[in-house]
Amino acid sequence: MSLKHAEICRPVEKQLRFSMLLASLAQLMKLLIWLLMIGIVYQAVQSQFPLFYLLALFVLTVLHYTCKIKAHDASHYAAFRLEEILRQRLSQKISSLPLGQVQNIGSGALSKVLVDDVQALHAFVADAPPLKAEAYSTPVFVVLALAWFNLPFALAALLFALTMLLILKLGFSRSQPFRRQYGLALAQVNSAIVEYVQGMATVRTFDAGESSYGRFQQALIHFRQVMQNWLDTMKWSARLNRSLLTPMPITIFLLALGSLLYWQGAISTFTLFVFLVLATGFIETLHPYVGLFHLIEKSRASIERINEIEAMPILPVSDNLQLPEQFDIAFKQVSFAYETENRTENKTKKTGEKNTAVLNKIDFSVPQNSFTAIIGESGSGKTTLLSLLLRFWDVTGGEICIGGVNIKAITPEKLMSLCSVVFQDNFLFSGSIAENICYGLDNVSEQDMINATQQAHIHDFIMSLPQGYQTSVGERGQLLSGGQKQRLTIARAFLQNRPILLLDEPTAYSDIENELKLMQAFNNLMQNKTVLMVAHRLSNVVNADQIIYLQKGQIAAQGKHQDLLAQSPVYQQLWQAYQQANHWVLEVK
Repeated sequence: MSLKHAEICRPVEKQLRFSMLLASLAQLMKLLIWLLMIGIVYQAVQSQFPLFYLLALFVLTVLHYTCKIKAHDASHYAAFRLEEILRQRLSQKISSLPLGQVQNIGSGALSKVLVDDVQALHAFVADAPPLKAEAYSTPVFVVLALAWFNLPFALAALLFALTMLLILKLGFSRSQPFRRQYGLALAQVNSAIVEYVQGMATVRTFDAGESSYGRFQQALIHFRQVMQNWLDTMKWSARLNRSLLTPMPITIFLLALGSLLYWQGAISTFTLFVFLVLATGFIETLHPYVGLFHLIEKSRASIERINEIEAMPILPVSDNLQLPEQFDIAFKQVSFAYETENRTENKTKKTGEKNTAVLNKIDFSVPQNSFTAIIGESGSGKTTLLSLLLRFWDVTGGEICIGGVNIKAITPEKLMSLCSVVFQDNFLFSGSIAENICYGLDNVSEQDMINATQQAHIHDFIMSLPQGYQTSVGERGQLLSGGQKQRLTIARAFLQNRPILLLDEPTAYSDIENELKLMQAFNNLMQNKTVLMVAHRLSNVVNADQIIYLQKGQIAAQGKHQDLLAQSPVYQQLWQAYQQANHWVLEVK
């Protein structure tokens, strides 16, 4: 077992050692059972009734199976315990990674690690310790027993068995590259399945043929090709291994050697019989060795993927932790660019190179309890500003401060507790409406929840449902419309009542009537809060204390609406285009 296997199994090391001890004792008793059976045959030849041998055989048989069963129980309990530990550890690790990095990894790859790879480790831990004990202890016991009868003959049997093991190992080593390719191909299939299922509505709406599952189909074709190449390359090795793992080769070898020694008078007939019986035990040592090798190789790729996740750097936090006493926000010469990544067969390597900057030396302040609107064309970096403030990504230049404290000196948990967030694309968990509104909050009264939904103009809709607040929203909130999901998220923000409010197109899914109601509600929610709102509809931000107009990752204009109309040509053009768009009419001829 490699160091990687030993390291990942360290939390259950004691249970696994106990399992191996019991399995080794079971193998020792098994050898003693063989010797007792030989003794019974010998006494029968001598016309003696083997009463003592029969009683000992019964006792050892019971002890053998007891130890064997207990060994497997111990390893399986350890496997369940390790599975729990690994999933908790990975979940905690993923939650501490930058959110942008988690999104880059992808849900398919993460689900494979958390589900498939951990399950593969479960199979390894449950079965490997008893197999390891059998593979390494049985040959020792058998060789010692053979040596007691005849040392040269024992050495010959040992040499033959070691030769077969070497041939098997050489054959198995050829399969290692294919196992890595298999793991990568399976991850691609998982990712394609998740994307295909989640995008089913789009697939059925826009697709007219096979292209709807093109990526999924290509992933399956690639997976099949990897498996076909593996089978084609390994077929002769597999046939050879199956031939070597039968009693026939070693039996023929020992029978030929034994016959030669017998005719030379070096061994007796009984010794030849003993050797033929015990030496076939070497074949039983090959079977667990093969099983152990397959388990180790199958789990190796899973361990590498688990270790890769655990080795990812978490969000760095300053040693000098601070808590802001004020809630003004300052972006100081903030720049940001995504790191270029070089994806290889086994892992992703950061090259250190930067793509074109998404944001370039952004510098502005948001006074406490003020309303700042961020506008600009798609891709100008508006939502990225909010993501950087929340540390979903870290800035690549400059710094962001809250109350004069660099956000890197604030723990991620505390930073989140300062901010209420309403994104354009809102996520709901597959629980009840009440659970989603109160998510992350403790001791929320029913009346407080109702007040929040009333302020978000969603209470009447909830009460119209058969189960009211206990109605299930479905997986990812699929039973609700986009606007309904958004208003539930807004209700959550009302309930949280945190000093900083971040809004990313909060009225994107609302009709004109509800948009007016929501903006009135937001006016109440914004009271005594520091607000940053990303907006496309300029009518929603004309009363902002400050407007930040972004173009290609830079600030093109900054100020109040009236001041910008008077002083900024680029803002004037934007406002004119917006006014014209509001008067567009679609003519049907």
